Parts: sequence; structure tokens; C-alpha cells
Amino acid sequence: MYEGGCLCGQIRYRTTGKPDWPHLCSCPHCQKLGGCPVMAWVDFANDTFEWTGPGGEPHWYATFPTTRRGFCPTCGSTVAALDDDAEMMGVTLMSLDDHTSLVPEHQSFKDHAVRWLPVLATTDE
Repeated sequence: MYEGGCLCGQIRYRTTGKPDWPHLCSCPHCQKLGGCPVMAWVDFANDTFEWTGPGGEPHWYATFPTTRRGFCPTCGSTVAALDDDAEMMGVTLMSLDDHTSLVPEHQSFKDHAVRWLPVLATTDE
């Protein structure tokens, strides 16, 4: 089981699913959203995922026509991403209470990566 949440604890989640596709993303949306050069994500099957915190689900913001990012309305932490009709919930790797067993294997949007950080050797476009 994996659990995680936002900085203030209002938005919490739990999943019994197997982590899928831990990766880094350097797209301009992730860079602006996180205020950082790269964000780390991992996916879990929706049918194994539940919101458990006192704040319920995060607030959602559409960053693409079919993609929403979930954030805490109290502390502003980005915790999730969900595509319309997707079977997987993406969560920010660092929102997990224990992320030590998950290592990003891919880097998306490497053409937007900053020059001063190394890009992961195995990449996806």
C-alpha cells in the first residue's frame, strides 16, 4: 500500500495498486506548476486509489483540454494529475509518504530540460 498527500495534510490518498511508470517530466506545464525544472510522477490504477483526507479530493485545474492537475486549496501542493477517461491516477512522487523504493525510469519532454541538470539516459518523447 502507498499513502501520501499534500503539505498541510488536508488532501490525503491511499492506493493498494502497483506503481507504474515512475518518470520525470520537463514539460513547460510541470515546470510552471511546480516552480522547478522537473517534476517526478508515478501512476496507480484508479480502481485501487482513494482520497482519504479531511479535504476530500483536491481542487482540479485543467492544464490541457483533457488533463487536470489536482492541488490542495489550503497549502497549494500539487498532488495529482488525471487525464479524461484515464485508467490511471498520476501522483507526484514526492507527495508519497515513502517514495524511497520508486526511482524514475524515464524523462518526458527532454527537449525542455534545463541545461544544468542531467537528463535521464532512458527517455520518452
